[in-house]
Amino acid sequence: MEPTAAQRAIDLYRRRLDELVVLSCDRVRAADLPFYRVLPLAAMRASVKRVFEAVAVDLQSDAPRAYPAILSSLGVQRAAMGVSVSEITVGMNFGFEVVSETFAQQFVDDPGPVLFWESKRGKIAYAGVAALADAYLLAREKLIRSQADEILALSTRVLPLYPGVLVCPLLGRLDHERAQVMTATVLAAVVRHASRVVVLDLSGVPAVDAEMAAHLVGAARAVALIGARPLLVGIGPAVAQAIVAGGVDLGRFTTAGDLAGGLEQALAWLGKTIVDAR
Repeated sequence: MEPTAAQRAIDLYRRRLDELVVLSCDRVRAADLPFYRVLPLAAMRASVKRVFEAVAVDLQSDAPRAYPAILSSLGVQRAAMGVSVSEITVGMNFGFEVVSETFAQQFVDDPGPVLFWESKRGKIAYAGVAALADAYLLAREKLIRSQADEILALSTRVLPLYPGVLVCPLLGRLDHERAQVMTATVLAAVVRHASRVVVLDLSGVPAVDAEMAAHLVGAARAVALIGARPLLVGIGPAVAQAIVAGGVDLGRFTTAGDLAGGLEQALAWLGKTIVDAR
């Protein structure tokens, strides 16, 4: 019995798979895409071959599964490497074009296998791109969230400045989330170190609005409630004006011009003094 058009297409695809991989990699190299430019040729060919093998599996299936699965995995890997979705899809499209051109040349007088391939190509490519986009977006969101958490942790550090004295250097804007994290971090550090003074250093804060000033007051009050004394330092003229304009009263809290002045005040509360060595 003569093979069907589908079988003739699948047979040709499998028979020339290695050649199709090489041609596709050559075309990707010629396009000079940033990611593939630095990817070793052997690694590129191995990766592309896995993709072509997945397509071969889906050519024999009613619904694409192998190709979307491998593109989903690639989406996660490439997202972590900072590769754009467009680079990945352009590279994949080169592979499909190579196969289409090969089929058109091989089956000049036999349109059946060509029609079968083009029909399958559309379904496989669509399913693959959908899986790639979903996996890529989820991976990027996870990466961005992780980076944001790291930045948040670094920007809310509490450091022992002297026995009984903690300093919390604030950087950038203090929004609701950061305020909660900062307050919890400071309170835990006060208990852990049995601290009596907490210096909130605003030197790295370029501007303060009413909301941020309210967060500062809330943090200072929380410190006072567990028996430590809050001390605000590094309040520049612009920040001071913004606090006053926002109607936030910081009068109940002690302030100092800079960290050195804050340390001197904190030590005074502890009954200590700074003496120059002679």
